Amino acid sequence: MDIAAYQKSLEEKKQAFVGQQFIDLEEADPDGKMHKLSEYVGKGKWVLVDFWASWCGPCKAEMPNVVAAYEKYHDKGFDIVGLSFDNKKEPWVKDIAELKMPWTHLSDLKGWNTVASEVYGVNSIPDNLLIDPQGKIVARGLRAQALQDKLKEIFE
Repeated sequence: MDIAAYQKSLEEKKQAFVGQQFIDLEEADPDGKMHKLSEYVGKGKWVLVDFWASWCGPCKAEMPNVVAAYEKYHDKGFDIVGLSFDNKKEPWVKDIAELKMPWTHLSDLKGWNTVASEVYGVNSIPDNLLIDPQGKIVARGLRAQALQDKLKEIFE
């Protein structure tokens, strides 16, 4: 595949699901209690569904940016649901604490075979979906300054 075709496929992936209603799924929290995404999404808040894993270096490098966004906009109606691609509970739970991520975390601990990957076609992480208060996906793959810029546009 040449570079132009690769870039086109990346852009298509980024736009996948944008403009559509979110698709519900169910995974467990760190205590093993099952939760549906619909408990958090489409309830009047802007929600970032963040696909990540404790073993993913780029995910962990991006986390201070995500934490900063949460701290800045949470009181204005912004929330995050982390959907982990981990296989093991211990490193997942450890990183939630160490990276100071106070939002909801869910995982089926199936790595790349997670239901989140299947439902949203995630084949590389970090990735995310920004979902509006009515449950419509408005953006995908917002990282670094792009995430901050989009949230500033919405909340300021």
